[in-house]
Amino acid sequence: MIKFIQDLFLSAGIILKKVRPENNTWLTSRGINTIIDVGANTGQFAERFSKILPDAKVISFEPIKGVYDELVKNTANLNVKTYNCALGDKDEAVEINISKHSPSSSLLEMANLHTKVFAGTEFEKKERITVKTLDGIALELGNLGKFIVKLDVQGFEDRVILGGKETLKKADLVILETSFQELYVGQMLFNGIYDLLNELGFEFRGNLSQALNPKDGSILYADSVFANTRL
Repeated sequence: MIKFIQDLFLSAGIILKKVRPENNTWLTSRGINTIIDVGANTGQFAERFSKILPDAKVISFEPIKGVYDELVKNTANLNVKTYNCALGDKDEAVEINISKHSPSSSLLEMANLHTKVFAGTEFEKKERITVKTLDGIALELGNLGKFIVKLDVQGFEDRVILGGKETLKKADLVILETSFQELYVGQMLFNGIYDLLNELGFEFRGNLSQALNPKDGSILYADSVFANTRL
């Protein structure tokens, strides 16, 4: 029955994940001071992790103006600092592809598989945005202490990593969405992301969750955890 309900919502472009009682001791015991939230959307991750790590500061990046305004509103009562820009491998001004389902918006074009699997995520319009590098903007962020970097950037993960190598080398954890099938044209899949992070000293520790293709049950993407072994 649970799978039937999940598949029903998935056909409408809504992803439901099984909810289990969470034991976050593995995370709360790490002494995290700061969370860098790249691809914040309207603040879902910031709100969730502010409950798990109430003493940590969250720094959120969201490039789409209307979505950014919602982010600011939703996190107004939290310890969250917001930036209205995207992160990538160079400083530039570009157009982002905005989806009818805002979390699916990307600097890359949506692949056919994405629109076939997730109904209601079709391209809607473009918007001019600012892209900065994590290493460049890190100078503005002040003392981060022990920190996590979270990436949910719809296929742009490798660009963010390439533009933030020096900052990432200092991160305790990287939590990011990794794809096993091409959902965005030209995106780097799991193996490539694994290699990039491994070169920076990170070890793959598993997935917090994963999404399946309702057509054939294959794994589409996962929320993967990488831990820094050099700290």
